[in-house]
Amino acid sequence: MSWQDGHTQKGREKTGSRMANVAIRTARPGDAETILEVKQAAITELSASAYTREQVTAWTPSDSALAEYRTATETATFQILVACDTDQVVGYGVLNVEQDQVEALFVRPSWARLGVGTRLLRQLEASATLGGCRELTVVSSRNAVGFYESHEYVRLDTQSRVIGDVELEFVVLSKQLTR
Repeated sequence: MSWQDGHTQKGREKTGSRMANVAIRTARPGDAETILEVKQAAITELSASAYTREQVTAWTPSDSALAEYRTATETATFQILVACDTDQVVGYGVLNVEQDQVEALFVRPSWARLGVGTRLLRQLEASATLGGCRELTVVSSRNAVGFYESHEYVRLDTQSRVIGDVELEFVVLSKQLTR
């Protein structure tokens, strides 16, 4: 059980003229469908500037991935946090606790650049630190590299991934965590 289980953190962050007023909590199996929707929308709308239409289509998970997302919310390998505005999930982040890696961090396009991603990343980093992690890595989409660099992540390498015969390039970054 993680330190966030059963706890909700509320907070406001002002970015621009709009404030993100969200609660961060541990994901539940019932959140899987919304988590999938957030990822689909974020990839489709926010990654178009960094990838071709063919790459975006290949990378966007289909609705058939729902069972896999539900299973992920129930395993100890992943800590999945969701950012909620009232009862609506507006973003989520995934920490692979065994590999000290941020596996995913996606925000609904209408909530992008409002501090939601930052709040989720900070919570994942805090959880990793409490678990004894000294260095956290992330394999980032090209369009999100600036976000991670603004949070003191350093580029290490590029990594290609083939999805349905379509090659996509991602950027590997890491950050030294302090206790």
